Amino acid sequence: MRWIIVAYAAAIAVAFGVAAIAEGFGSLWAAALADVAATLVIFAFSVGFRNASFYDAYWSVAPPVLLAFWWWLHGGQDLRMLLMGIVVVAWAVRLTRNWARGWTGLGHEDWRYIDLRAQNGRWYWAVNLFGIHLLPTALVFAGCVPMWIAARSDAAPGWLDWAAFAVGIGAVYLEWLADEQLYQFRRAQPPQERLLDTGVWAWLRHPNYLGEIGFWLALALFGLAAGAGAPWANWPAWLGFVLMLGLFAGITIPMIERRMLARRPGYADYQRRVRALIPTPPVTA
Repeated sequence: MRWIIVAYAAAIAVAFGVAAIAEGFGSLWAAALADVAATLVIFAFSVGFRNASFYDAYWSVAPPVLLAFWWWLHGGQDLRMLLMGIVVVAWAVRLTRNWARGWTGLGHEDWRYIDLRAQNGRWYWAVNLFGIHLLPTALVFAGCVPMWIAARSDAAPGWLDWAAFAVGIGAVYLEWLADEQLYQFRRAQPPQERLLDTGVWAWLRHPNYLGEIGFWLALALFGLAAGAGAPWANWPAWLGFVLMLGLFAGITIPMIERRMLARRPGYADYQRRVRALIPTPPVTA
């Protein structure tokens, strides 16, 4: 954990240094360049320790510590930004806590990165840089653009902001509930063939990802509330949410499903009984 803290402290320090130098380009581009610079610092640690999981907690560090704080300093000091900040910090604390209690040290690397290493051979570090580090950074940045829109907005906070706040807090709570139930299930050390299909996991197969999608939807709604003109004219507020939805529904969840089908004999039956992202009442005998 010591090296993780060192890596993230170095990344944040570099990020704010780059942002200060690039401030003349505007707060959006300064934040983007700082985000990329911080990602490259994390990538350097990943290469040095040959473990791409150095990046994992960056998802939860960059939005509140780097982006939200930077844009708050540049004008986002109103009720809307406060509500967004509460949602983002709640999301970040939950995600960081869940990552930290599952972290077993630098001897462990996420199975997805291990698979990519095996599939790409000598090209792995290029895939690591662009696919594991820079692409997720770009997606998260796009999802956070509504905070920049809110920081620049003169529109008074209204009912849509409160609706976005409710969606965001509800999404984070769903993720927290799914995390806790999964954590307790794993602590009980069930048989290999046993599946978690109780609690929120009886209603849908991926409650954690539904919560994650809900979080990015909340930020998009905040951006819509802060924007001017028709909703379709505010496409920057929605772009990140659409990209995140595509990432989770089109890449991450199918990858997990294939792994579960290969490793858990009862997963095919679970798929038939429970939907992936649309909650439905549990099937009772």
